[in-house]
Amino acid sequence: MRKSFAAPSFHHRIAFSDVHIHEMWTNQEEYTNLINELDAVFVRNPGQLHNRHNQICSLDPAQPEERFATYLELSSVYDAFEAMLAPIHHFLGGFREKSMIHIAKETQDEIAEALEHLFHEHPHSDSSGLHSTLKEISMNLSSIDVTEGWRAIEDQVLAARHGDPMKEMDPIEKVKHLLSKLDETERCKFEEEYPEKFAQVRGLETGELTGFAFALFGLGLTKRKGVFSGPRQAQKFAAQFRDAQHIEEASRCDWFVTFDQGASELAASTYAYAGIGTNTILLKKKAIATSV
Repeated sequence: MRKSFAAPSFHHRIAFSDVHIHEMWTNQEEYTNLINELDAVFVRNPGQLHNRHNQICSLDPAQPEERFATYLELSSVYDAFEAMLAPIHHFLGGFREKSMIHIAKETQDEIAEALEHLFHEHPHSDSSGLHSTLKEISMNLSSIDVTEGWRAIEDQVLAARHGDPMKEMDPIEKVKHLLSKLDETERCKFEEEYPEKFAQVRGLETGELTGFAFALFGLGLTKRKGVFSGPRQAQKFAAQFRDAQHIEEASRCDWFVTFDQGASELAASTYAYAGIGTNTILLKKKAIATSV
């Protein structure tokens, strides 16, 4: 049995990005067929060449087979990047059964292992610099005491979400509500870095909007859904981070479309506060017809 997707009645182009390829590579045949069936296009930000986020993007041919092949060639880089999420996860309250020293060493080893084969493919490359840098980063991370940060984050999220006060707020009001629960020094620092409508007044580094969306998540804009506990906590945390990446990629389009209510709320607040015109559509799963 497979899902049958009916095309919307309005003029549209369905777009996907590198984040989708990363998420779907284990089902690449099925996803390739779906991309072709939907006549989708690939959304690419020309500013990525200069490490700048640019809302003007190019809609390239889908070419899913080639994009999956490219992903597989670079899969070790993606693995290394995902390993880097572990310290962030720990900062926000995950892996409490481990120490930061343990987390830092695991991250160092996973990144080194993920990238090792690249040096085998390029025998004239010198990996000593990488290992030296990873060791230095690991030592710096190991010196951080995160327990006080955990308490501060828990207090912030509890204050922001107690009684579900954001339920009836519009997207930008939710952000202002979150910031009002920070102490004055932290709030001023945040607003200095991210003033309202900041995307309209300065160029953004690629990845900066992802970081902003993820900061809103960390402050408690959406329910946590148990991402900080359980046997699959790392996978859940990585999926939450990819939601923030999707939000940045979709900022180059007219609409962000998702089945996930939390992602929809996070996207709407990110776009409203940042001053980006992308709208959000929350789909209902029961609205999709199935056919044999």
